[in-house]
Amino acid sequence: MKFFIQNTDLDNKIRDIRLKIRLSMNGVVADKMTNDGIIYRKNYGVDFPRIKEIAKEYPQNKDLAQRLWALQIRETMIIATILQPVESYTEEMAEEWLMSLNHTEIVEQTCMNLFSKLPYAAKLCLKWIESDNKWVRITSIILAARIWQQFEREKVEILLAKSIELADTSDFHQYKAISLLLCRLCRLGKDVSSLIMNEIKHFETSDKPSLRYIFGEIHYEISFLNFS
Repeated sequence: MKFFIQNTDLDNKIRDIRLKIRLSMNGVVADKMTNDGIIYRKNYGVDFPRIKEIAKEYPQNKDLAQRLWALQIRETMIIATILQPVESYTEEMAEEWLMSLNHTEIVEQTCMNLFSKLPYAAKLCLKWIESDNKWVRITSIILAARIWQQFEREKVEILLAKSIELADTSDFHQYKAISLLLCRLCRLGKDVSSLIMNEIKHFETSDKPSLRYIFGEIHYEISFLNFS
């Protein structure tokens, strides 16, 4: 458990935020998320628009964001990703927060609101995709899919090779993330999409559901892009 120096102003803000969250609680949504395997230490089921409304009432503040994240409450964690200033967010802090990511909702929110805005986001993708931890890998893949335009051909080839290596999996979250990343990379141009399709063409007739799913998604994406 992380401990913080007492700060009356920040403590008051946190109490205020938690009150607003409780008043916006949706127990039905929270229960459904739990039944779907989305587990937080505490979850009030508040919808994203309301969470963002609450966050907008406060200026970005590193210390406030750190305290909100440490609570490990769904809503305070999401607000923390919005209130954390990019310029004071170090790689060490990213590694620390990474260890709390264990399902796609919080991964997607953290990647969208914070990780994708970091100047070293591409570096994190290439590092984390090599992890033995499933959720670290999934985070790297989802993050890479969000910043796909930042990758040059050499890095695309690295991501493609690793994606193919990880594609044979029964984990839906992992192969769905891979398909999303490869679809985004196809948007870099016809030459990249041709490279990707050539590398995964054997997926079409595979007996593995994950590989067929990835092939189908990429085939549809290339058709949509009119690259076929």
